[in-house]
Amino acid sequence: MEFFRVHEAVGTRIPTYFIESTAPYNVDDTQSPESKERKAAASRVQKIDSDEAIKQIAARLLAGSRPNLVVMVHGFNNPEPAVLKMYTSAALAVDRDQAINGGQGLVCVGYRWPSERMGMPWRGTWDALPTLPTWILYFGALVVLFTFPLFYFTSETRQWWIDVFRYVWNPTAVHFITLLGWTIAGLVLMTVLLRTIVYFRDHYRASNYGVPDLIQVISVIDAEIMRQHRQSGEASPPPSVELSFIGHSMGAFVVTNAIRALSDVFAVPAQSLNSYGAAATDEAPRHGIGRAFQLKRFVLASPDIPAETLLSSRSNFLASALSRFDEAYLFSNEGDAVLRQISTLANYFVFPTKSKNHGFRLGNVEILSRNFGLIDVGGADFLRVLRIGNRTLQQLYDDLEDAKAQRQPTQQLGPEQAPLPQRFTYFDCTDYVDIDDPNEADKQGNRRPLLTFAKWKKRDDAEAQLRWYSHLWLLIVYVFNQQKPNVHGGYFEGQLSQQLIYRLACLGYGGTVAAYGGEPALGKVCEEKQIRMLVSPMLWSARTGATPVAPPRPANARTRSAPRGPAPQAVPAGVIVPDLVGKPIVDARAQVDALRGSGQTPQLVLVEVARTARGTGQAVSGFVLSQTPAPGTSVKGPTSIEVIVVK
Repeated sequence: MEFFRVHEAVGTRIPTYFIESTAPYNVDDTQSPESKERKAAASRVQKIDSDEAIKQIAARLLAGSRPNLVVMVHGFNNPEPAVLKMYTSAALAVDRDQAINGGQGLVCVGYRWPSERMGMPWRGTWDALPTLPTWILYFGALVVLFTFPLFYFTSETRQWWIDVFRYVWNPTAVHFITLLGWTIAGLVLMTVLLRTIVYFRDHYRASNYGVPDLIQVISVIDAEIMRQHRQSGEASPPPSVELSFIGHSMGAFVVTNAIRALSDVFAVPAQSLNSYGAAATDEAPRHGIGRAFQLKRFVLASPDIPAETLLSSRSNFLASALSRFDEAYLFSNEGDAVLRQISTLANYFVFPTKSKNHGFRLGNVEILSRNFGLIDVGGADFLRVLRIGNRTLQQLYDDLEDAKAQRQPTQQLGPEQAPLPQRFTYFDCTDYVDIDDPNEADKQGNRRPLLTFAKWKKRDDAEAQLRWYSHLWLLIVYVFNQQKPNVHGGYFEGQLSQQLIYRLACLGYGGTVAAYGGEPALGKVCEEKQIRMLVSPMLWSARTGATPVAPPRPANARTRSAPRGPAPQAVPAGVIVPDLVGKPIVDARAQVDALRGSGQTPQLVLVEVARTARGTGQAVSGFVLSQTPAPGTSVKGPTSIEVIVVK
């Protein structure tokens, strides 16, 4: 039995393979649909025996001076044609990038699990409908069928032989029974709708096919590397192969669960029953997977993962996987209607919460800043400039910690900030504009919005957000306008976003910064294309060349002395925005911290936007060039002071 199909990209300098699980859309499918796109792409890919492909991948990794395997996993609502198109585009983008295509030992793999397009299950809906809901649907339809004509008898017709029925039938009862019939039938029709949007079906296939099959792929490559190394007769230990992942949407769920399964559960000794979760041990996380692989980089694009998995102190699949990677990156946008509307609706039935403030997905993270480019904040404010839905990550974390304190009042309180969100470097692509054709000139007039309509809502207010009707319109346009803008997958259409994703996965943060000519130049490129970038504190050592910053651990972190009190009162009218222009950024930070530390302005946040020095193009020690709001203005409510700084 053939469990996998493998195709190899033709004519690329970087060895690229497409490994496809042959698991069917339906367990009772009799044949695998032959894709027209697969035939059309025959000139760019060629089918290869699956066992031979594994041997080639292992041999090329062993032959490289820096072996690096990058695996890309697609997401929800991606049938084979869409996946093949995306992976082909990725292979061509990597091949064009001179910063990547010279890598010795780099091998790229696009992995496909059986996801289907919205609406595809419609044909089998009636045959698959179980007996009980079928009876319920029939019953509701019959109630409507027999009571609806009675509406005619509920009004006076001045014909005695018809009006006599008005004394037999109660009009109010007729209305009620008819509405009851519609409601009963509508409940079944709603389950049919949930089936046709394929979210639950894709989730089942991701869990039961996608994860086990990906585990098999990684395990077999690892075993083949060891087999070929032993056959070579070398006495030296096998080379350490870097393993990185790119996960889009539900593909992030597939990757994190696969990594969790591949990790040895006994790698870290358990101390006690309650030595569990984020604070289970002080030992550094182990990056080894199998006998040859070392986990390096994890790039998530619109991940379909609840935000609470980043904030919970309990163990979960994301925390388990994320702690094993050296670097993690998150590409998101506020206007991702697929996650904000469809995913939250589907997960409404299963996500355990009592408030609609919870349950939003990580793919909707936004950076609260008026400007684009490289955004920098102090460590204490990191979670306060990241928002999902209506709450910042800091507010969500405080809510969860307060709830835990009420459940367990005698237990020690958690750290003031959740450590896991600080592992990510964030790219907010809400207002991203770019070209989507590599043969087109990259000029301002050729650029178009790729993920939303790029209205720049935060131009005057860093905390502004898209209104409900904007989200609804984005969803309608996504469904009925050929995904333009592509609110969920536009990251793989734009030139810069693709370049960033593939460089970060293949080269890491240091290599990516070097490819752009330095961090200020990278920030400038993001600013031109209207992307906001917030760098993880874990990468400070790479950014400054200073002593590496140890990952924050809850066991050693500063804890709250008491549960959070009621919401802060309004800021006194006498507090004004300080004048920071012309000051070194170190002094500006100290002044803001002192003002906030006085207790008068607990809601004040300093946000820095990096720029190069004017005229010279050289990086200069941080001095404040300008600030918003203007000095001397009154602080009203939660305030972010944004300063433009030369780094």
